Amino acid sequence: MLRLWKKQDLKKKVQFVVFFFVSFFLFETLVMANTIYGVINADQVNFRSGPGTNHKTYQQLNTGLVVTVKSAYEVSGSGCAAGWINIYYNNQNGYVCKTYINIAGEKDSLNRPWTTPKESIIGGAIFTARGYISAGQNTSYLKKFNVSPNSLYTIYTHQYMANLSAPASESATSYTSYKNNGLLNLPLVFEIPIYENMPEETSHPTAGKQDYGQSNVTDAEFEKKLDEQGFPESYKKKLRLLHNSHPNWVFKSLKTGLQFNDAVANEKRVSSVNACSACYEQPLDQTEPGWYIANNQTVAYYLDPRNFIREERILMFEDLSYKEEYTASVVTSVLKGTFMDGVSILDHQAYADIFVEAGKLANVSPVYLASLARQESGTKLSNTTNGGRFTYKDQTYEGFYNFFNIGAYSSEANPALAGLVYASQGALKNAEGIYVGTIIPSDNDNNSGSEKPTEPVFNVATVVSQMNVKQKGSYIVNVNPGTKVDTLKKKTENGNVTFKNVSGQMMKDTDVLGTGCQIVYKNGTVHTIIVYGDLTGDGVVNSADLLRMRQYLLGQVKLSGANLESAKTNHGSGVNSADLLKLRQHLLGTSHIIQG
Repeated sequence: MLRLWKKQDLKKKVQFVVFFFVSFFLFETLVMANTIYGVINADQVNFRSGPGTNHKTYQQLNTGLVVTVKSAYEVSGSGCAAGWINIYYNNQNGYVCKTYINIAGEKDSLNRPWTTPKESIIGGAIFTARGYISAGQNTSYLKKFNVSPNSLYTIYTHQYMANLSAPASESATSYTSYKNNGLLNLPLVFEIPIYENMPEETSHPTAGKQDYGQSNVTDAEFEKKLDEQGFPESYKKKLRLLHNSHPNWVFKSLKTGLQFNDAVANEKRVSSVNACSACYEQPLDQTEPGWYIANNQTVAYYLDPRNFIREERILMFEDLSYKEEYTASVVTSVLKGTFMDGVSILDHQAYADIFVEAGKLANVSPVYLASLARQESGTKLSNTTNGGRFTYKDQTYEGFYNFFNIGAYSSEANPALAGLVYASQGALKNAEGIYVGTIIPSDNDNNSGSEKPTEPVFNVATVVSQMNVKQKGSYIVNVNPGTKVDTLKKKTENGNVTFKNVSGQMMKDTDVLGTGCQIVYKNGTVHTIIVYGDLTGDGVVNSADLLRMRQYLLGQVKLSGANLESAKTNHGSGVNSADLLKLRQHLLGTSHIIQG
């Protein structure tokens, strides 16, 4: 390009190039002055002299090790499609594959770790949109009952909650918020499912019939729209009443194409109730403490949309996609009287504006997001919204937010704190051993340039081999039923491993290891033990495990994580009748479950 320049411009061009490179050098110097740290996220990660598997390995790094990142830009090289990251550790400059290092300050696809309210709100909006709203489950009803032919997921699967009455409860909460803040006057859009061969009516076991509606036609134009939508008369008489009070509301039919009785049978397998003894299937079949399989009448009642086409429940059918009408002033009315009625100090932005921004970004109604945050977080600051320090399962965290309680599963010992741990995903430990949004190097990051000797690298794989067990992802297998803690502990050096039970308590040497128990290694790595056939986690394989597997296959109980893995007695990709047969044969002594 230089040869095209006019002679009189050459001097200026050269000055510009010099200025550019000097500026770039100064910029790089400033960036490197702010040291970036990363943490190794797997065991036996090769630390190489150059970017590629053709370069020699200095040593192998293990999970939890903090290193200095010289450059966060990926360098291409053989053996790592994600690219190579330049790091400095143990007085050596080298490279590790990007796949095996988490860099401080990096965000995942959900914007985690959530270290400010805005990050939590935007991340939660993305989670809700990606998993449900944009995937065809765009109403509270469809988030629970996945019956839409437009869903990206298999019918009846991928449901937001097991609670059968959740849409009714959510709609009641939303209605109160909408009513108190004048939002019922908005031009709301509702998508209401219709099934094939629906009964004339369904009723709650204790509430009885709810016969209401308007039989006579008072608005011919509205009636024409209902007919065009294909609404049956049993729907129309209820919609006419709503139209009288809210003429600007729009009702759309969602023709599921599903037989109503088939839908009831399928939803029964994935739903639970926790109140109303008349609602339970008999004999009682508990899915988790306090929750039971519902009987057919109860499932039919909550599945039937007609029972909820009334003002105080209709919001379960609201289309939750983003709408321009839901401005910051509208959202402010939802947040009135809460700690979110103002500015987020950390983000220097009004909460209402944050919800609108998040909704627009994720294509989710900001009014719904604000209502959901109000429902999940409450009106006052709490441990999920104040960024305070907390300890959960022997780890300490600080500075994380979760406005929607995502990841706060009811099976956790403390759901709210479990949700905050979910929000901290990708965070690193500081020098005090606390998970925070930014990282300060710990003592094991020997980058001082001194020649002092370093401790030998603790190798999890070596310890696993010494215990004569096998690693399978995050699980440890090849543990026979009845194995005691001391049996494994004595095979390795004292202090290299400790053991915790499913409740997170330290185990004694005489305790039996069962499915769900954890091995905690010296360097902080944790593996979960699997004893195939031990679905109940007591360390033995007996008739209780056979019953649990039978209930799972019938859809009466749910298994997940380690308990689901332990049910794969035939070592296939899923759990089916072959696994049940294998477990039965094991108990009869005609065959044995292979643990390795």
